[in-house]
Amino acid sequence: MSSSTMLRLQADVEDSLESSQPDAAESVPAKPRRPWRYVVSVGIFLVAVVLLWPAQFGGLTGLTVVNGHSMEPTYHTGDLVVSFRLPNYTEGDILSYRVPSGQPGAGGRVIHRIFSEATTSGRTVFTTKGDNNPSTDPWNFGTGDVLGKALFSIPAIGSVLGGASNPIVVGLASGLLVTVLLWRIGSAPKKRRHRGIP
Repeated sequence: MSSSTMLRLQADVEDSLESSQPDAAESVPAKPRRPWRYVVSVGIFLVAVVLLWPAQFGGLTGLTVVNGHSMEPTYHTGDLVVSFRLPNYTEGDILSYRVPSGQPGAGGRVIHRIFSEATTSGRTVFTTKGDNNPSTDPWNFGTGDVLGKALFSIPAIGSVLGGASNPIVVGLASGLLVTVLLWRIGSAPKKRRHRGIP
């Protein structure tokens, strides 16, 4: 066998060995997902559930659609008021509450400002008044009847949502928010693998 043939065979063997070896970028195994991401995701989910759970079911957040003119110019019909349950309330706070049983309109939801508070037999009792009303409301209620203190309002959005105070609507809104939060955390930017240029 001639030396030129030997050299050609040796070159062919070297080429075949090089082509059979995986590229350095391809041989790097994919990094496993970090467990802290799941912990953060679960944490955010639990916090969102606690914060967004409807107040009428013992949660902290309430959504009330204004109906009527009693709170003008603060709120108008169709405004969506977001409230949050607190341990204490003071005169001047705007509260969303349910009219206690045994009083006119029992079970109805009202969003008015605290006009006065009194302590009777160790129990705090509130009296409210609409900003646009000439006199106080006929209802007296305690902290247990309060769904939350008004934090902010979204003008006219309640007319679009209709039953925003409906627990189904609250649940859907909460689920959407949690999904968006988890999606953003779970989707990390993937690094592209570039093949080495010979």
